Amino acid sequence: MKNIKTLILMSLVGMLFFVEFAFGQTSARSLSYKNSDEIAISPYAQAVPNDSYTFIGISHPSLKTSARDIGVVVETVGMATTSNTPAGRSAVFTVSGGETHRVFVVNQGHASINAANSAFTDTRTHLITTTDTAQFGSIRVTTVDEAPNVVEDITVAQEGYGTITCGSLANIQDTAGCGYENLAQLSMWGIVYSEAAGTGFAMEFIGDMQDSKLITGNLAGPLKIGGKGANNSASVGAQRVNQVRPGAGVN
Repeated sequence: MKNIKTLILMSLVGMLFFVEFAFGQTSARSLSYKNSDEIAISPYAQAVPNDSYTFIGISHPSLKTSARDIGVVVETVGMATTSNTPAGRSAVFTVSGGETHRVFVVNQGHASINAANSAFTDTRTHLITTTDTAQFGSIRVTTVDEAPNVVEDITVAQEGYGTITCGSLANIQDTAGCGYENLAQLSMWGIVYSEAAGTGFAMEFIGDMQDSKLITGNLAGPLKIGGKGANNSASVGAQRVNQVRPGAGVN
């Protein structure tokens, strides 16, 4: 009996250790959604029946620092959608190099922008439908990747290079397809369009490649200077320089 109690006690301790370890591992990889590599926002969107809708375009311009495929979630905030659940308020998709995806936030009863119109059913077009009442809110875009500022150690086939393994800055510089899967690699743009007036106003996205920041400061040498490639290794002494923040789009 004593042995059985000891065995049960040891099992419980082991389970608690495993749960704590697993929780710690999950928490370490969870996104904070506080940085522009993880989240971008646009402060205003609307969809009003027989009056207006919101259009968003997300492009992957194939920056040298970009991964070939970048997953994103576009979510309406403060708007009642047809299926008013997290899935119903969002569009989840992957943008590949050179692609542009279209997202329409539009009322469910819209006469032409709907799932019955083949012009809006391709794989690069996404509809978020709102209830047939005036809806006003904002747009939130988040990354799918759990470590957006880490270059994934994956193997890709690249013309002229054969099969190479990502995971080093040298490969980012030399090979398209190796890079960061963060929002600073994408260009986002949009419009709140008034059909009644035949006009609209542009949306500003805070956190995409257009919102990139430079780091300015005194950095100790030797510093590498020059253009692309790992072979360009000339160096200079300490000086005041501007550098693009890690993982940011270069524009």
